[in-house]
Amino acid sequence: IGAVLGISVVALTAWLRPFPAGEAALTALEPDAAVTVVETPTLLILEPVSGASTTGLVFQPGARVDPRAYAAVLRPVAEAGYPVVIVKQPLAIGFLALGAVDQARAAVPDVTGWVVGGHSLGGTVAAIDADAEQDAADAPTVGLLLFASYPASDLSQSLRIPVASISGTQDGLSTPAKINESAELLPADTVFTVLDGVSHAQFGDYGLQPGDGVATVDDSLARAEIAAASLEFLADIRP
Repeated sequence: IGAVLGISVVALTAWLRPFPAGEAALTALEPDAAVTVVETPTLLILEPVSGASTTGLVFQPGARVDPRAYAAVLRPVAEAGYPVVIVKQPLAIGFLALGAVDQARAAVPDVTGWVVGGHSLGGTVAAIDADAEQDAADAPTVGLLLFASYPASDLSQSLRIPVASISGTQDGLSTPAKINESAELLPADTVFTVLDGVSHAQFGDYGLQPGDGVATVDDSLARAEIAAASLEFLADIRP
């Protein structure tokens, strides 16, 4: 029994080990004259040095992914003037970080409206938070941004805020078929952007992921296209 338990603990520990952030992501976390970077026990905060928008983005990583991995995609969002808060999830599982919007409000009090975003399972959690927080008295959620993700339940009628879904044709996990099948769970005016050649793992910078498809565009181009689509959505948000 002891041996079985020991093996189980080792296996669980290995499974919970997050996919590590790559070099591009770590470089994106270096502060400079345009963006400040603050790390707390529960958050990574990227803020514009000047001209910050009153709309911010709070972002939930995918399951078992180092939160720093998303800096490679989200740094351009901060450079464009939007405060970005990346959530550090307990055990790298999004469902253990529900309600992270409250942490973002406390960390960046000048933001008056939050777009909630997330990748994969993190997007599912973001959808729950967006629905729950859209009527908040203080800095409500004003948008939902999904990276290779979809909600777990029908939000087509309850969500009254703008929604954008960005996905890739080479995604082997949140496949194009799954994105299409789940579209009815989102409001009818949801904006769907499908990026040709982009895989699931290219929404962050953490290497290859088991079960994913094979990307046909390079990582830097994929990240640039994801960031551009995100900024296009954010530009239309009105807190």
